[in-house]
Amino acid sequence: MEYSKIPPYPPAYSPQDQNRMYPTASAPPTEMIHSAPPPPPAPVNIVNQTTVVVDGQGGPGMTCPHCRARVTMTVKHHATCKTYCLAGFLCLFLCWPCVCLPCCCDCCYRTSQFCPNCNACLSSF
Repeated sequence: MEYSKIPPYPPAYSPQDQNRMYPTASAPPTEMIHSAPPPPPAPVNIVNQTTVVVDGQGGPGMTCPHCRARVTMTVKHHATCKTYCLAGFLCLFLCWPCVCLPCCCDCCYRTSQFCPNCNACLSSF
């Protein structure tokens, strides 16, 4: 490529070319300016709660909220998945003498209270 054919300076620009390159700033039309839409309403959370009524009439007992009978609760203790997983974990790491420990502590059991009349679960902890 010959450098002698290349002009030494770039061509001069006219004021019309400068306006085309750098447009003047103007305010947007008023019909394009909109206010933000209002935020959507907050969701409503509905909580259903069963209330167990324990009254002092007639000694120990309660009124079942399901069958409305006056009953004495039946309490059952049962092992959970946590009990068996902990026993399997102890067996896996060769602590087989300690495998029965999860069955001996209360933290791995669930206590459920049932109505003896309709067999509905009243509470579980």
